[in-house]
Formats: sequence, C-alpha cells, structure tokens
Amino acid sequence: RMRILTELAPGLKISRIITGLWQIADMERKEELDSKESAQNLIPYINSELTTFDMADHYGSSEIIAGICKKNHPEKDKISLFTKWVPKPGPINKKMVREAIELALERMQQNSIDLIQFHAWLYADPSWLDGLFYLKELKEQGLIQNIGVTNFDANHLRIALASGIPIISNQISHSVLDRRALGEMKEVCEGNNVKLFAYGTLLGGFLSERWLGLEEPKMGTLATWSQMKYIRFINAAGGWSVFQQLLKRLEQVAKKYHTSIANIASRFVLENPNVAAVFIGA
Repeated sequence: RMRILTELAPGLKISRIITGLWQIADMERKEELDSKESAQNLIPYINSELTTFDMADHYGSSEIIAGICKKNHPEKDKISLFTKWVPKPGPINKKMVREAIELALERMQQNSIDLIQFHAWLYADPSWLDGLFYLKELKEQGLIQNIGVTNFDANHLRIALASGIPIISNQISHSVLDRRALGEMKEVCEGNNVKLFAYGTLLGGFLSERWLGLEEPKMGTLATWSQMKYIRFINAAGGWSVFQQLLKRLEQVAKKYHTSIANIASRFVLENPNVAAVFIGA
C-alpha cells in the first residue's frame, strides 16, 4: 500500500496526489466564479486527505478560492497551497518579484507561501536566473517557505542549483506516454535531492476507460484545454491507433488488479522514486 503523504521538505508534508486548479481559469473565460461557494467545493478533497492544491498567478481566481478554503478550515495547518509565478518575457527586477509575491500572498490570505514555483520562458535571456535570486532573497525574508520551478530541463535545473538556488521541486510532464523524466532529469534529481511533480499523468483524461475503443476526436469537439493540449502529445507519440493499443494494455493490467486505467497510469508515475506527487486536474 502506498503512503498518502510524503515530506517534501522539513515541515512540509504533502499529499502524493495534488489537486491541480488549472481548469478554473474563470477570469480568462470572463465567467468569474463565486469564490466562497467554490472554496466549499475543495472540502471533499481535504476530507479525503488530498490536502495539497496547486495553482498559479494566471489560473483565474484559483489563489483566492484556495485561500478562502484554507483560512476557514478548522485544520488549516494540514493544507498546503502551491502557486506559480510566471513573469512576462523580458528583464526581471527586484521590485517586480516582490510585487508578484505580495499579490499572491494577498490573494491567498497567507503570511508566507508554502511553495512558489518559477517559470522561465527563454533561457537565452539570463534574467530567468535573476528572478530566482530575487525569490531566494524573499525566502530568506520569510515571505516564501520553499522554491520550486516548472518545466525546467535538466541542464538549466543544474545551472540554477549550481548557482546556489535552493530548489526543492521541478514540475514537469510525466506519464506512461511521456517518459522524459526517466532520462537525464533522473540524474539531476538524485544528485541534488530535487523532487518532481508530475502533471499530464492522465493526459487530460485520455488515460481512462471512457476513451477506450473510440475513434480519434476532432479538435473542435474536445471539451477542455487539457484535452486540446494532450491530443498533440498522443499524435507525437505515434498517433491514435498506437494510443488505443496502450489503453488496451493498461485495461488488462487494471482488470488484473481490480482497479482503473487512471489508477494504473498514476501508480506507474508514482513508482518513480524521484516523483513526490502527481497532479490530477479538477
């Protein structure tokens, strides 16, 4: 039996299945949600020991919703809120970084961020390293508890770590279809005690029984942004017919263990010792 919680860093216990809040995106869709009502919708996750939530500055009102949930919960100390700072391409200065972190703290109603994850658009512009140094300063001031990154390749993760940035996590795509995490990234993680957060574990829901035996969907019929994204992954990995063969094999394993394709696909990723948790979108 796999443990439900894991210690990501001293004093930071997280659930091995993290609830991702990308699909909120209500501000971008101009359909703003009722924050208090939406916060109540997170309670069943917490009651099921799924106490860790991942969001970002551009995931609509996700920071606000999760912040209300944590503030009003009787066991708020066991809830972890992870967010991301995704600056616009271009120079990064200290004022810009502080404003971004203070805005996130205000939206989440927190005094310190459990984990801030930094995204770099263009490695050719060295300002991405400036951003990490400024985040490190804010960590030393107590506004941030831990620093992570998103979508870093092995080489640039190694550069950041060698520069003295105390990175504890890297959030990357990792699934039975996308196994890049098992290459050079594995060596960097093991050598520097960096843990991976795996998103795309279920390919936006494609890794489930509901798609078994179906014809390839047309782009215009897909229901979510995740599906629009991961159909491209499927095509890059060999196409829909090859994907159907994968689903059939996963179904065989799932039946053997009396579970679902989604559970088998998630467990495959969690078996990677460098993976701290998988993200399942809500």
